[in-house]
Amino acid sequence: MKIFSTLQEVTEIFPTPILTMGNFDGVHFGHQHIFRLVCERAQHLQGTSMVLTFDPHPQKILFPDREFFLINHIEEKIEILRQIGIDVLVCMKFTLAFSQQNPKDFVREVLVNTLHVHEIYVGYDSRFGQHQQGDPEALIRWGQFYGFGVTIIPPISKDGSIVSSTKIRQLIREGNLEEASRLLNRPYAIDGRVISGVRRGSTLLGYPTANIEILHELIPKRGVYICRVLWKTYSYSAVVNIGVNPTFHHQHTSVEAHLLDFQGNLYGERLKVIFLKRIRDEISFPDHNALAAQIAQDVCTAKAYFTHQDSCST
Repeated sequence: MKIFSTLQEVTEIFPTPILTMGNFDGVHFGHQHIFRLVCERAQHLQGTSMVLTFDPHPQKILFPDREFFLINHIEEKIEILRQIGIDVLVCMKFTLAFSQQNPKDFVREVLVNTLHVHEIYVGYDSRFGQHQQGDPEALIRWGQFYGFGVTIIPPISKDGSIVSSTKIRQLIREGNLEEASRLLNRPYAIDGRVISGVRRGSTLLGYPTANIEILHELIPKRGVYICRVLWKTYSYSAVVNIGVNPTFHHQHTSVEAHLLDFQGNLYGERLKVIFLKRIRDEISFPDHNALAAQIAQDVCTAKAYFTHQDSCST
């Protein structure tokens, strides 16, 4: 996949570009459907599948004081698009000045004169340009004028549920990772680096944990989860706690992973945490012995989950 971070870098004229454009936060099931259509159409025409996306997310620029958390960061988005098989990715820097561009000027300067689009696929709710005046109907008119085809994709459902980034963000923040993963079409995951903690898990509770400094913005609801933790080429079953450790009166939210059947030092290492199932809410216990007993029960729950999964896959 060829990646361009500015329009100025795009000097090559690609054969028969079939384009889709949008923010694609989460690269969820609905986005994947559009990407498949683009790839299939490009293959049919022996053309080029192309994605135009924006970074930072427009919400970050247009409403800087409004709380808004991304499902995935740009590096993860790029990797997913690479796996899907997109030929060309153009990742434009989104600025306030860019948001005020006349939508017809954007079509002429970007889609026609720079990317030379042959066809474009956009969602039914796509908006772009000054005051979001660039809507699907306007895009169809401009396509007729400039000579490119436009396909409007209706809302995408999965098992009766409309798929949207907004809905998925809500599910993740509510701790409903199973439903969020279903709409994403993959388990929700976050990644980060292991940092030094207070070592209470190993010295006091008997369950050593990796204290992870998370790189993602969107952290699931506080509680305990069954997870897979990826480190380099290794995959470990894990119990992950997200919370403030109320038993010990902490104030800041932490992400701590207890890797089952692992012994070693992971300080400074990059880990990926894949959420599979929520076990329970975060609870304040009367003392560390009660907490240790609950952790033991959580570990048993996780082991039973993985045993069941293994039996179902054989």
